[in-house]
Amino acid sequence: MSVIEKLSIISDTITKLMNFVLNDETVKPDLDEYLTAIASKNVQGNALQSKLIPYIFERRLTSDKKSIIQLFEEKNSDISSEEKNILEALKTSFSSVFEVRRILSSGFDFYNLVNEKMYKVLSLVKMNNFRGMTPGQYALCRLFQMKDEYYLLEISNVLSSTNRDEVYKYAIAKIIEKPEDAYFQNPQKEKQIESLVIDFGKKFQECFKTNEIITTNQCADNLINLFNDYCDLEILPDEDEIQANIKNVENNRFFTVSDFKNSYSNFMEKSLEGFSSHSSIYDIGIIYNKELGLFVVPFWQTFCKIYEVEDYKTIQGYKDCVKNFLENDKVPAQIIKTAAEKYPNFIERTNEILETNYTLNELLSYYKADSFEKKIYSSASVLYASKIFEEMMKVVSDREEAAPIKEGIDYSKIGRNDKCPCGSGKKFKNCCMNKI
Repeated sequence: MSVIEKLSIISDTITKLMNFVLNDETVKPDLDEYLTAIASKNVQGNALQSKLIPYIFERRLTSDKKSIIQLFEEKNSDISSEEKNILEALKTSFSSVFEVRRILSSGFDFYNLVNEKMYKVLSLVKMNNFRGMTPGQYALCRLFQMKDEYYLLEISNVLSSTNRDEVYKYAIAKIIEKPEDAYFQNPQKEKQIESLVIDFGKKFQECFKTNEIITTNQCADNLINLFNDYCDLEILPDEDEIQANIKNVENNRFFTVSDFKNSYSNFMEKSLEGFSSHSSIYDIGIIYNKELGLFVVPFWQTFCKIYEVEDYKTIQGYKDCVKNFLENDKVPAQIIKTAAEKYPNFIERTNEILETNYTLNELLSYYKADSFEKKIYSSASVLYASKIFEEMMKVVSDREEAAPIKEGIDYSKIGRNDKCPCGSGKKFKNCCMNKI
């Protein structure tokens, strides 16, 4: 099959998928809801196609969470063998943020900022559609792999090199949202992360003499900073400093924390502010998993109490808490396994609360399919190994060093471990104390 024939059948298959979602009696109502939710109900033409791509490749429907492609295959039994191969390849599609390194006659050389890998990409449309794109720009793209070749499904946005900081923030946010993207198709990066996890696991034990700490959100940042200081500077905290930051909430209850609703545009600022900036007080578990790394889990103690106490209904928000832990993608299967190992009544009580009849494996397969089937390192561990995160931190650090000391503040009254009054979110000793 020639390149032109291959590109043609790929394009035709994607067109069939789009027509399917626009007309299928099961999918069309959900698509309408989706378009309404993103304020795109009346879009047409190319604008509609740009909305259909993420819908087709990210949406899951029916009780068993089938993909659009799976539904298409079930309802189109007459598809050809070539189309079946293309559909299998399309299931591997992924989106990321790329730097444009070269523009070729039939595609691009892209550098993926998230997984630090180069991609030679073939375009499904004529290259004059990308007139105006230049090397050095950044592109938010979706690609898929078929045999040994990569194809460009869409470019959703193009940013100039002057927007580097915003692009870096977006790339880091992608890593935090989906850590496995940072080592996707990059076994060398995965080995590096695996080595870091083992090393930091030893340091966590040396630092805290345990793999699990329960405290409040007001103190969690301080404990994490103590661990960071030990990892980066080999400053081992004294026991009194650790114990001063281990506190319990007055009573365990689950509720919605509005501060968790961060966007890609403000996540860096929110991350620097930390958990202690949240107006509500709640419990947090700082857990080190020897295989996956460091997890900071809000409401971990509340979740555990549901399985510890005789009458779990005395815990406010118990059902929402269980559902949150199961439905929240940031809580991997391994954390749920940890709870199941700690509490023999875990699956029985979970089924009672949810009115279900799962085995543990069935529960994990349904709610945690991604992290149950593959190894997903914690976002904190992945960020430590990320070049883009390291570069962004250098930018932030350079700006802080260049920033003038605020006038009218008596720095002599600020403790080394207090929050710096400049608003950086860091401890005073790691920020403006060095400028005085």
